[in-house]
This record gives sequence, C-alpha cells and structure tokens, in this order.
Amino acid sequence: MLFNTTDFGIFFCIVLVIYWLAWKWRIVQHIILLVASGYFYYRFHYSLPIYLYCMISVGFAFGLIIDVQADATKRKTALTFGICILGLGLTYIKYSGLILGNIHGLDQWQASVLHILTPIGISYFTFSSIGYITDVYRRTIEPEKNFITYATYISYFPHILSGPIPSAAKILPQFRKNFVPTFEQIEQSLGEIVWGLFKKMVVADNVVLTVNYVFSHYQDLNGSSLFLGVTLFSLYLYADFSGYSEIAMGASRLLGIELTKNFRMPFFSRNPSEFWRRWHTSLRKWFLDYIYMPMGGKKVSTLKYIMLILFIFSFSGLWHGANYTFVCWGFLNGLYFVPYILTGKLTRYKEPASPGRILPTASDFLKILLTFNLVTITRVFFRSPNIYVAGDFFSKIFSKTLFDVPLHVVTTNLLYCMPMLIIEWIQREKDYVLEAKKLNIIIRILIFGLVIASICYFHKTRNNSEYYYFKF
Repeated sequence: MLFNTTDFGIFFCIVLVIYWLAWKWRIVQHIILLVASGYFYYRFHYSLPIYLYCMISVGFAFGLIIDVQADATKRKTALTFGICILGLGLTYIKYSGLILGNIHGLDQWQASVLHILTPIGISYFTFSSIGYITDVYRRTIEPEKNFITYATYISYFPHILSGPIPSAAKILPQFRKNFVPTFEQIEQSLGEIVWGLFKKMVVADNVVLTVNYVFSHYQDLNGSSLFLGVTLFSLYLYADFSGYSEIAMGASRLLGIELTKNFRMPFFSRNPSEFWRRWHTSLRKWFLDYIYMPMGGKKVSTLKYIMLILFIFSFSGLWHGANYTFVCWGFLNGLYFVPYILTGKLTRYKEPASPGRILPTASDFLKILLTFNLVTITRVFFRSPNIYVAGDFFSKIFSKTLFDVPLHVVTTNLLYCMPMLIIEWIQREKDYVLEAKKLNIIIRILIFGLVIASICYFHKTRNNSEYYYFKF
C-alpha cells in the first residue's frame, strides 16, 4: 500500500480508530500496531513480515545479551556478533550481486533467492536494529524488556519503508507511555500529510514520466535537455522522498509518536555541509553517531578529517546500492567538502537563508544556486544504471548542445516544481509548510482545501508510482 492510495487511507483510518479506542491499554495499542504493521508489509510482499520479525527477534535478544554482560570484552563481542547477524541479510540481498552475479552457476541461484526474499526498506529496519543494540552497548539507553514493545518500535509501519530512521533513545521511550496529540498537533499532522501528498501526487508522480524518458533516451537528446532533465530528477527525488517523510510524520503524530523531521528544505542551503544537514537528517544522524564520532570526528588532523568525510560519503553511496555509480555519487559529494575545509569556510549556518526577507540576498542566492547545481549534477551517477552510461550522459551534457533549445516537455514539467519551491521558500522559517497560526481557522481550513483541490485536479495521470527510496 502506497501512502498516496485510497487503500492506505482506508487502512490507516481503521487502524487509527481502533488504536484510540484502546487508549487506556498501552500494550493493546502495541498489539494493534504490530498486527497492522505486519499486514501493511504483507501487502508489499509475503516474505517481508517473516524477514522483519526474524530480525526483530535477533535485535531484541542481543539487546538483552549485551546488557547482562558485565565484562567489557564480552559486551563488545556480543555487540560484534549482533551487528554481523543483523547485517548479514542486508549484505547478502544488496551486495551479493557484486560477487555471486559474476560466478558461473551461482548467478541464477542468487537471482532466484532474491526473487523470493526481497524485503522492501531492508536498510531502514537493519540500521534501526543496529543502532538500538549499539545504544544498549554504550549504555545510552536501557534495553527494552517487553518484546511486543520492541517489536512495535522496529516494525512501526509509518516510517520503516523509507525512513526516517528512528533513534532508539528518542523514539523508543514514546512507545512506553501514552501521548494524546493536542488540537494544534492534529492540525500540524494534517498539514504535513496534505503537503506530503501534494509533493508526491502533483510534483513527483507527474514529472517522473519525463525523468524516465530523459534517462532512457539520453543518447537522442541535446545537452540542455539532459541538464534540465537531471535538474528535474533532483526535484523529483526531493518531492518523492520528502513527501513520503512528511506523510509518515503526520500519520505517526496522529498515533501519538513524534518522528524525526527528515527534511528541512535542503534546496535553500548555502553550502554542501548545510545541504546534507537538511537532507535525510535521520540517516545523517545515524552516520554521525555510529561512524563519524567513533572515528574521531573533527578532533583528528585536517588530512584525516578529509579522508573521514570521503569515507563516510562513499559508504553512504554504497548503502544506497551495490553499484560503482553510487560510490562515485557519494565520493563526489564528499569531495565538495574539501575546498571548504582547506579554506576554513565550511560555515555551519544556524538560520535559514535570508531570514525575514521575501527575496534572498544576492550573496545567498548565488550560494544556493551553486550548491543546488553541485548536488544536482551528481544525480547523474545516482540515476544511471552503470558507470558507462553515466560517462556518456556527462559527455552529452558538457557538449556544444548544452546551449541548444531544450526539450519542451522537460521545461513544462519544471513548472510543476515551481509552486512547491516558492511556497517552501516563503514558509522556510515555519515548523511545517502549511503552518498559518496567525490566520483565522476558517482561512486555514480553506488553505488545506485549496491544496487538496489542486491534488485532485493536477494528479491527472493517476500515476501512483512507487516511492523511489523503497529500493534502498
């Protein structure tokens, strides 16, 4: 069930009503969520609940095993075994193709196994489980003694397929207590859901057809069309992924669970560092807590710091997929940090761009434009099936045809993205995009209604495409 379908809307409303009817009994609410999550995953593939609940059992068991070990060496050994077992399925399903796929006799066997066992969102619940046992090892959190509570936390359906990746220290305690959302929180949830649906159904689902065409027929298109096509892909990816995350946040808050805000309007960033602090923030936090800080962070020498940044970004690329294109994508994004680090200009902005202004300052505008194009051009690697196609794509872009008239359908589809960018720029200092606390409630309802009407009108293709990040 995709978030932007009638099936999910009916499913969620039923779960929400039954869930709050049992508001006095927390454990009953957990059972309701556990059953709902299992059904939700079953609708994608019958193997997903089986695999997920096996991983839940492993994570739960190792959390308890690590906790009872008094000896530091035994605790570390238990943690290592736990990480290896939890990561085994992820490693095989996502990366065995690099090895077995090229060995005669094993390639067909590997393909048949992966056809049977194809857990969507495997990276997300694997990282959640590894983060949990690591936090138990560090004594950051107490291990969860109730299996149902832990299973509910890991399998929680609003976020598990495409994030955000929940922090056990922040999210798990919320499953242990009752929390009833206020009217303001319900309004915010509805605003996030409506805006998330707008981004997915009006922007992403409309422009994805053109994006697919550009990347499928790149050899027949001129450089300007390809450049704008990559730009369109970058905007599509944001609308698709952040739209999912906002729907997940809104739906989760209605269930009394506050998830991490996964996107903070990254396209208004003024340097690559700010961009990656605003894009997929939960994944960034995971890398920060479990790789970056343990490896020294900024406390190491400049050279080691640069190597650490390049390693983390390359690893992030590998996390997205077992393909050299993803590694190149990650490495190139890490490489952007080097000039800023060497010149000491890696500014950590605390406020949004041009606060209090309708239009950005000239300086902020140029920085935003540069950052956007630097990040966007790397998307060629992200979308290309192999390194050779990416090379051809780049050679076509950076040719004399870059200045030719672009394909009309590409420029037309860019218009679908403009309302999203304009509204988010205007609301960049708000808690959520449709926030309008100073306006009368009737006007706020009318705003919601207008966005919903635009969804109904502009979603003409009825192209309920799968969320792009499901594959990761």
